[in-house]
Amino acid sequence: MAHPRSDDRWGLGMRRNRWLFPMILVVLVAVGTVGWLRRGTAGGTRAAGATTSPAGVGGCDLAEVPNTEVDKEIWNGIARVRQGVLAAGTRYAGSQFNGIAAEGSNGGWRARTVSVWAPQLSSLNGVSGDGAHGAWAVGALNRGPAIARWNGDRWAPMPVADPGPGLDALAGVAGLTPRLAWAVGRHDDGVAYRTLIERWDGTTWQRVPSPNDGGEPNSLNDVAVIAPDDAWAVGWHVAGRWYRPLVQHWDGSGWTVVPTPELGSGDAILSAVVARGPDDVWAVGSVTQADVPSPVVERWDGSSWSRIPVPANVGSSAAFSAVTLTSDGIAVVGRRILDQEPQPLAVALHGTGWHQIALTAAPSQQAWLASVTTDASGRLWAAGTRLSSGGFFGSLVVSGCGSA
Repeated sequence: MAHPRSDDRWGLGMRRNRWLFPMILVVLVAVGTVGWLRRGTAGGTRAAGATTSPAGVGGCDLAEVPNTEVDKEIWNGIARVRQGVLAAGTRYAGSQFNGIAAEGSNGGWRARTVSVWAPQLSSLNGVSGDGAHGAWAVGALNRGPAIARWNGDRWAPMPVADPGPGLDALAGVAGLTPRLAWAVGRHDDGVAYRTLIERWDGTTWQRVPSPNDGGEPNSLNDVAVIAPDDAWAVGWHVAGRWYRPLVQHWDGSGWTVVPTPELGSGDAILSAVVARGPDDVWAVGSVTQADVPSPVVERWDGSSWSRIPVPANVGSSAAFSAVTLTSDGIAVVGRRILDQEPQPLAVALHGTGWHQIALTAAPSQQAWLASVTTDASGRLWAAGTRLSSGGFFGSLVVSGCGSA
């Protein structure tokens, strides 16, 4: 079966304008492993050879958030909040859909519908801590962007600048402090998608001008913020009939497009970005050729972006959808196609190469992960979606991982 790519969560294949797009493949997760990257790799990552399992690291558990199999639920984001994590997505029930969130901790999960915009229909695509004890979630309301704030107890809708009148939406959000956060997505100007970037200044969300690469469609999937004058956003733009990676940087005065390595022919997109500092930024995604995806990992060293090789046994029919910082590196999640079915995947890079750790069997044959984070103790968590034998879509969460 086919699932929409994470960069296609708004249904690019159903665009009503004149642009013709190639077939969109899955960019949700499929791995069966998790690992870590040591700081020593920052200057030049070793990536030769096959993945191995790091000694002394325990396995991770795949489970469900209780009471989250209704009709269809797609889980798109997870972030560290307080001593636990917060996951966000969308619950579908017939023709109705609303945002849904789940608070996770060692004590279990608690899910709740985020219906603060009712009776308007809503979806949630990304979530981030706010730099204090709350969180931000972003998505879409009918035809416009949506932002909600969580204070640790309840959700509240936030006024957001909507350039309108087309199908505008937000995909990613990153908070640095209670007075600084960025949200990114796309704006439909009636001809094609354009990048959409908004900034929280502690009082209001305001649209900030953002560039586009060429005159064809552009869209942003994720954002990372390092400082008031340093932030990164990633996504895609269309050149001819192909998706190409898009990277933008904020220097305190404006956003600019930054060149990235050539990824060859086919559709190439970037799904997620994280930053440890101004000279250590990571982006992940995929490049698809002849309907077969391969994972992409890129790193900014302070002067340029370079592509990090991925071993063949990780990159066979696989794609990466999210990345998170760990205590001394990064962990990445994606999806792999095995026997024509998506399977959850999580990998990482270590100082001596790529490493992996086994996940328990998924609650169903077809499943994928969409987002990954660590909690305050360094334990790894991920969120995604699984397809049950009855044809229902429900939550899939990863927990129980040893300290990363």
